Amino acid sequence: MKFLHTADWHLGRRLHGQDLAAEHDAALDAILNLIREHRIDALVHAGDVFDTGTPPQSALKQYYSFLTRAVQAGCGTIIITGGNHDSPAALNAPRDLLEAMNIHVVGGATENIADEVIAVKNTSGTTIGYCCAVPFLRDKDLRYSLPGESDSERSQRLIAGIRGHYEKVVAAAQTMNTEGLPIIATGHLFAQGGITGDLDNKEQIHVGNLGQIGADAFPEALVYVALGHLHRPQTVGKQERVRYSGSPVALDFSERDDAKQVVIVECLPSQPASIEVVPLPTFRRLVRFSGTWEEVEAALKSYDASKYTLPTFVELRIVPNSEGLFSGVNADEHFRSLATKLYGSQMLIVRVVQERKRTVPVFAGNDDTRLEELTREFVFEELLKREGKEAAQILELKQTYRELLSLLNERGETA
Repeated sequence: MKFLHTADWHLGRRLHGQDLAAEHDAALDAILNLIREHRIDALVHAGDVFDTGTPPQSALKQYYSFLTRAVQAGCGTIIITGGNHDSPAALNAPRDLLEAMNIHVVGGATENIADEVIAVKNTSGTTIGYCCAVPFLRDKDLRYSLPGESDSERSQRLIAGIRGHYEKVVAAAQTMNTEGLPIIATGHLFAQGGITGDLDNKEQIHVGNLGQIGADAFPEALVYVALGHLHRPQTVGKQERVRYSGSPVALDFSERDDAKQVVIVECLPSQPASIEVVPLPTFRRLVRFSGTWEEVEAALKSYDASKYTLPTFVELRIVPNSEGLFSGVNADEHFRSLATKLYGSQMLIVRVVQERKRTVPVFAGNDDTRLEELTREFVFEELLKREGKEAAQILELKQTYRELLSLLNERGETA
């Protein structure tokens, strides 16, 4: 069984108002070429197909076009699992129709755990392995809220729920697997020790972020665990068999220097998986220039914008000079005009920020912690304390707040 592991496409995403459809098209074409070149039996997507639960029509068109072309390219089985950004109902809606092309969609946790076990078949229809297609597990999929529980208790309860889910689905797969074929799994969660970017940090409201699990949560019967949710490629617990593929395109300026990739895995019965990391081309460069007005201007002038297929997107962060002053000229207008003069359509400045140091002594004492460095839950708790709420009230309100954030996220809304 040879399959390609990818995740976190976030189709339909916009970066500071700019559409990323062009780089998504290029990345999906590159993945299709790999399917043909490597004679891939199966494609496994580990969640966050779309950026919101209500994606635009253009993103839906990209998705269905890719699925059609992947089947035509000789991919015997396609497995799509839902992420925290996806709507389970929307993903599942065309499920019966897609199964006619051996495209299997598991948008959310299923009532019957066996429904998350997919037989992986080649183009001849021969079963060559099994996939425990575990989607993003929402709070309601794992446990009921308990009034007054602490963060530590909730975390342990989540970890136990995730472990239990994998134990059950792997047991179901082993029951079906009378041929002794390789068993793999997917997951969309925050694993212990995971390295995140800015985009990931803004999303720490999901199951698996508070209850971070280690590589030992995945049963040894699994020869490979294809993870999604973190956009930077990485292994978990130094185990090669448990890894994030990362997103195929840079979705945020925090990912500007990340090497994008997919993972091609070959499994044989009773043998460790053979894993090959395959880099993806960079179609559009994201660049962040930081410094004083003069330093940013010099960096802009020395940049080479001719190396990439798509125009470079630039974020500027301008700090005061040694005298604590900015230039009197409008920064946004000045730098956009300069970029156009230097590079024409090869560069677009999408964001200009003049950074003034902001402190939050009400939350952080006398240190210089910046507001954007604090989590939403921390700020919410500090506000409750400021209002004089009792400890028991704070615990109950925090639980309600988490549930509200999770609900908003499921609907693709921002909090």
